[in-house]
Amino acid sequence: MRKSLYWAFSASLSRKRLFLILVILGFGLRIGYGVVRYRDSLSRLTGRSFVESWDHDALDHVLISKALLSGKGYVMDDVPLPPGKHLRYVGQEALFKAPLYEFFLAGVFAISGFSFKLFFPLQALLGGLLAGFIGLITRRVFRSPTAAWFGGVAAAAHPILVNSASQPYNENLFFVLFAASILAFLIWFERHQRRWAFLCGVLVGLCILTRESGTLLLAAMAVVVLTVAPRALSAWMEYGVIMLAAVAVVAPWTIRNYVRFGVFVPVSSIVGVDFTEGNNECIAEEGIFTPYWAEGPCPWVEEQFRAQPEATASDSRIPPAVLRDRASRRIAVQFVSEHPGVYVKLALRRLWTTLLPYDPRGSQRFHERVVLLAYWLLLFPAGISGMLLGLKHMEPRRLLLGSLIILNLMSIMAVLYWSDLRLRVGIDLLLGCFGGWAYDEFLRRRTPALESQPGGVRSA
Repeated sequence: MRKSLYWAFSASLSRKRLFLILVILGFGLRIGYGVVRYRDSLSRLTGRSFVESWDHDALDHVLISKALLSGKGYVMDDVPLPPGKHLRYVGQEALFKAPLYEFFLAGVFAISGFSFKLFFPLQALLGGLLAGFIGLITRRVFRSPTAAWFGGVAAAAHPILVNSASQPYNENLFFVLFAASILAFLIWFERHQRRWAFLCGVLVGLCILTRESGTLLLAAMAVVVLTVAPRALSAWMEYGVIMLAAVAVVAPWTIRNYVRFGVFVPVSSIVGVDFTEGNNECIAEEGIFTPYWAEGPCPWVEEQFRAQPEATASDSRIPPAVLRDRASRRIAVQFVSEHPGVYVKLALRRLWTTLLPYDPRGSQRFHERVVLLAYWLLLFPAGISGMLLGLKHMEPRRLLLGSLIILNLMSIMAVLYWSDLRLRVGIDLLLGCFGGWAYDEFLRRRTPALESQPGGVRSA
């Protein structure tokens, strides 16, 4: 059978070779971008100057890890900062952040000090491993080296992940655990060996301890087990092993929070705040065809919070972050119950805005928007069409990826959307798997047609 050199190369790409190439590519892109961006700061920013150089979530992560290293506990460290930098809950328990990434940073900075020396290469390596895992997932699901190559390269070159690797953000750690959990589940589903179920559960638990949205993994896995897995008690028992292992990983942190504060906080306390930020009177006034953006201040939310009992509960043993989250959740639920039609409109706005290459109201610069648009054009049309075609027959492995995409979209629609696209990364990674398969199918059908034409492609 005639094959072009392209197909011969794709078929010869072994799993180990594919994984190694993708790891090197993902690592290299992150290192290269970080060196170019911070070339004047890599050696200059150390100690206090390194800590003070960050803003927003990155600053939160660094200060919590600094408090852990100084023996103050899991709190937002109280340090002098330059003008213009504002912190939440200074000196208070930092339960608005999931803990694993903070402990990861604390361990890294304990070795290298507060600098780029170790955390940057480690995060770049995590990004490389993510690309390798996505390549292996794609190959295992679609049995196509070409699709695996595309999916892995798309993960290696994801603009958000490449950008965040050189900064103290948790994206690369979270998504490498996310991808490793999926890969472990796929191997368990094929072999039904309990050690793979146990490993999958441990990875899912670590993923949840990095971000609560890791719980969507358990939900998608349950969809596969309950709908298309063999109707055998052993399969359900092994999924129970996954669940129990994940719970066992998360439970010590949950128990710690309950013992110390008398309140049930499984991982962190932030969903209520996010829910209120994404659903309030300030953004409800805009039309359904206005791109969604909810990152500005909302006086209505602050006014509603001041009317809650938590606003004056200064003597409570419950951390302020948890009190505010509880009050915010109550405010948001009341808003949604009183304005269900407005909530549906906000959910639809979040849906169509998150499917854009970038948020027109976001803060991306021109060259960043060009990169995001180019990435979107290569990924989204092929990924969406590949998902719609690939899910026709409810094949279990494809169903797992499709369920995760749908569940992630639903979570964004239900709660919040950020214009920096961080919440869409998981969707992009899995669409890359489907997109690689769609390109592969197109090329497979196109190549024989060309070879059958007079004067067409000939084998070398």
